[in-house]
Amino acid sequence: MTKIVIIDSQIAGISGDMLLSSLIDIGANKKKVINSIYACQDYFNGAKIHKADFLKSVSHGISCTKFLFDYVDSTHSRAGCVVYKAISACSDSLNLSNVAKSFVLNSLKRIMLAESKIHGGSYNSVRLHEVSTIDTAADLIGTAVALDNLNLFSRKFYSTDVAIGNGLLEFSHGVVPNPSNAILEILKGSNILLVPGKIDGELTTPTGASMLVNLGSEHISQYPPIIPEKVGNGGGQKDGKNVANILRVVIGSSGSKLDYPSESIYELETNVDDVTGEVIGNLIDVLYENNAKDVTVLQGISKKGRPSFVIKILSDKTSKDALIQILLSETGSLGCRVNEINRIIVPRELFTLPVSIQNRKFEVKIKMSKSTNGVINSMKPESNDIRKISRTLKISYKKVFDIVHEELARKYK
Repeated sequence: MTKIVIIDSQIAGISGDMLLSSLIDIGANKKKVINSIYACQDYFNGAKIHKADFLKSVSHGISCTKFLFDYVDSTHSRAGCVVYKAISACSDSLNLSNVAKSFVLNSLKRIMLAESKIHGGSYNSVRLHEVSTIDTAADLIGTAVALDNLNLFSRKFYSTDVAIGNGLLEFSHGVVPNPSNAILEILKGSNILLVPGKIDGELTTPTGASMLVNLGSEHISQYPPIIPEKVGNGGGQKDGKNVANILRVVIGSSGSKLDYPSESIYELETNVDDVTGEVIGNLIDVLYENNAKDVTVLQGISKKGRPSFVIKILSDKTSKDALIQILLSETGSLGCRVNEINRIIVPRELFTLPVSIQNRKFEVKIKMSKSTNGVINSMKPESNDIRKISRTLKISYKKVFDIVHEELARKYK
């Protein structure tokens, strides 16, 4: 069975101290983590730790662990390269494993890249403010030590929706809307869905978001099949109203006997019996242009013997509402069935195959699927590339298709 970790931040968001506290709550070596945090003060000039500890607490009736970190730091702004060197040197002094050190430094790099993008400066000249103090180092290094101690770096990580809170934020650059630009930049391209959550104010911090991304977390909208082994609750610093301010981390084994990744997806479906084939053809194009993963149209017979179409669409959560609106407006349908389902994904990769046809050179994109042990299951040329070559050379699509398949067979026999 596949070993998995679920980071559940859909209610109260994720911060560095909450993630770290949840790992201590699960059973990471508390003394080892605290010792690694104290080591940070040797590399941050002007910083002194008075106390670092993890205390049992209760948040709205749920037991959790909170990080107590009492420190002073005379500097509230440092050059990014200075923070990077300090954290790198501290990681070396602790003899962190390669994977743990990479996690720490890549998480910091993502924050620095976000800041450089926001302010229009170079990565090497970026200046950090809120994330420049020793508490950022404590969160990053403490979490890496805890993950290593629990042997979690080798596991598959999943992330639920991430709560970011609401309202306005006031920080070193003034007042900005929540989420901050840093959160948007850090999570951009991760396919993780941002939601308001149930607590006012800032819920997700740049450090928490960056660590979430650098764990390679795959977004889920519902829990995958799992046999729970351990559950940890990391308490936040805010008091929630009618909700526990905790980050929940679940460690377990996938209940699936198939060793393939899975994802949550939405199936949208409606029946229409008063549209033309031209309407259906246009609808298919528009749906794909708006990020539909798959569109299937089935013909049938409805009431009073009328010809009908059953339209099925597969969508992720972020595109679901827009695709429903397109489906209803383009067909005039009065409703749409929505089902959230789980699907298995066979690993695949894309590569470009050079081919020579009629003494001319072309490139065709190939989609290759593999089993979990690396054996090739299938290879499929991109139809648009085949069509383009066919029209360029004025030969049949089938002939180009056969030539490409012969080249694939020759290279991968």
